[in-house]
Amino acid sequence: MSDTISMDENSDAALWTAACAGDERAFGALFDRHVDRVYRHARRYTPNREDAEDITGMVFLEAWRLRSRVRLVDGSPIGWLLVTTANIARNGARSRTRYEQLLRGLRPEAVPDHADGVIEAETRAQRRDEVEVAFARLRPRDQEILALCVVEEIAPVDVARLLRLPAGTVRTRLSRAKDRLRIAMVALASDDGVQGRRLT
Repeated sequence: MSDTISMDENSDAALWTAACAGDERAFGALFDRHVDRVYRHARRYTPNREDAEDITGMVFLEAWRLRSRVRLVDGSPIGWLLVTTANIARNGARSRTRYEQLLRGLRPEAVPDHADGVIEAETRAQRRDEVEVAFARLRPRDQEILALCVVEEIAPVDVARLLRLPAGTVRTRLSRAKDRLRIAMVALASDDGVQGRRLT
């Protein structure tokens, strides 16, 4: 491959083909394209930036080492990178009981400078915190399916290919995980209500 990657060779699929042939520059281009998203995904699994950076680095090292075996979905390795991020994070932090910041990648909207806007922003922040705590109570399998399908917005059929599962199984797991998240949020609200009564 030439030293310069032309525009028509700039797709993920073309870059990955070049990387599989040993082109480090093509792999570097893919790294630049996807590193932020992988890092954000890692932050959902670890309480600090340093660990997330370490996980991100390990993900791309694994991607380079196993590049000939990586499964592309829709011509992109991003799904494989995200699944590997979750696997590395879990393997490196088995003692942790919760993931960090389910909605880390969602940036709050700008809030108008008046009372209603402040109340609305506080409500959104409280709701986000409730989701994060409820998410932490779920099993790792439920967390993974929600993170991939809901947060990262990867289609269930593509997640099925990444996890080597039937599409129907992924849809069933996603539906059950959503139900369990709702139940966890109801339980959390109930716990808060009990705590509130104890404090009064």
